[in-house]
Amino acid sequence: MRSLPVEFLEFVEHDLRYARSFYDSWQFEGARQFQERFRETVFWIGWNPEMFPRRYKQFRRAIIRRSYFGVFYVIEPKQVTVVAVLDMRRSPRRIHSVLLTRRAPVSASPRHPG
Repeated sequence: MRSLPVEFLEFVEHDLRYARSFYDSWQFEGARQFQERFRETVFWIGWNPEMFPRRYKQFRRAIIRRSYFGVFYVIEPKQVTVVAVLDMRRSPRRIHSVLLTRRAPVSASPRHPG
């Protein structure tokens, strides 16, 4: 598979804020460490989107190293769209429900999280 640009739905910004605050609440420099691992995961997704397994039909999941969180994304013809960054300790039904409500239409206007 060729590498593809990675885009993000608006929801992902909220997901990342939650994850950073979670790690900052109990770990010294937790938010910074989480952000570095998140960026590393996104790099791998863009480099080879098919490297990570499919979950919930069209969604793929990349687990963020040394964290409870996973990146859920879809591969589209010209890009990869990150749909959610979720705490993997949630029930699988809840995760699936969140993904279905956020399903990335090809015409959605993706963003880059800050």
